[in-house]
Amino acid sequence: MKVFTSDGSHLFAAGPSVPQTVESNMRRVVLGMLMLFALGDSCSPPPNVVGVQDFGRVVGRVLDAMTNRPIPNALVSVGSLYTANADVNGAFTLRAVAGDQTVTARAPGYSTATADTTIAKDDTVSIGYIRLVPLNYPAGQPTLAPPSTPTPRASPTPAPVTTASPVPASPTPAVSPVPRAT
Repeated sequence: MKVFTSDGSHLFAAGPSVPQTVESNMRRVVLGMLMLFALGDSCSPPPNVVGVQDFGRVVGRVLDAMTNRPIPNALVSVGSLYTANADVNGAFTLRAVAGDQTVTARAPGYSTATADTTIAKDDTVSIGYIRLVPLNYPAGQPTLAPPSTPTPRASPTPAPVTTASPVPASPTPAVSPVPRAT
């Protein structure tokens, strides 16, 4: 089969003497495109995998804003990939990607609170306290002021003590008493 154009030339010829038709060429093009898409998709990382990143740590405590008591097992997160639970003292340590981050704390019966910080590569940053307000606190009642953050003081170091090394005592000759003449 030959298909002719308006000027009399033919586009393609089909039949036993011509092995390729437009349909078979189109199939090959479509299969080639599908193969390229499949190969391209297989080179991408699986979902929820973060590539090479710089990491740091965030430390702090989660407190009840009304009583300044720790909230144990509060969920602390940076994004959705990096999470930790507070211990019985409300303290947490969280490994996260370096850079400007928002730390979020949640606990049942409390409102959610956030703190913004900048995490440095291979460093630990303290955000102090994240204070959660109970959902059922009386309206108009003020929250307590946060407790003071202890500031580290330089502990006095004792001055180096110089000790003389003991010198071995030389034996002193025993002096016998000399009788006196009277």
